Order: sequence, then C-alpha cells, then structure tokens
Amino acid sequence: MRIIELDASCWETPLDFIRALQRALDAPFWCGSNVDAINELMVWGLGAGEVPPPYVVHISSAAAAPKEVQRYIAQQAKFVLKARAEKKLRGGIDVNVSIKF
Repeated sequence: MRIIELDASCWETPLDFIRALQRALDAPFWCGSNVDAINELMVWGLGAGEVPPPYVVHISSAAAAPKEVQRYIAQQAKFVLKARAEKKLRGGIDVNVSIKF
C-alpha cells in the first residue's frame, strides 16, 4: 500500500492541511477546499485526482499543529471513512484510502 506522507508541523489553518493534501493527491486546480471536495477526490473517484487507491495519507507532527487544525484533520479522516462505507453500501466497492495522524 502506498503511504503519502504529510508534515503538519508548519500548518497554521485547516486550509494549509487541505492544500497540502490536494498537492499530495495531485488534485486539479478547480478542486474545492471542503470536506465534500476531498471525499470526491479520495473516495468517489470523480476523475479529479491522479493518485489512485489504495493509499494511506499519514500526517506526522499533527500534535504540533493548532487545535483547530487537529480537529479539522480528525473530522476529514472521519468523513473519509464514512464516505468509504457509503460507497461500499451503494455499490459494493470499498475504496481503500484513509487518513492517519
């Protein structure tokens, strides 16, 4: 399984996390910067990202980031798992992607 490493030590806002994630997943310039856009990029496979599953996004130094960023990372990780479960329920396909921190 591919591991995509991100370092949260210099992130100051949730947008810093989203932008780093978008770069790591080779998202197109028009990709949104919210939970739904990242779920589309990672789970729903709407042709946006260039990094195919399976992969784990591993975020190091998350504890060094502001609490707001930590909460957003946790929220996004939870919503990716929820989107995976929904896709599996709807179509029987489990997209093996996750965010670990």
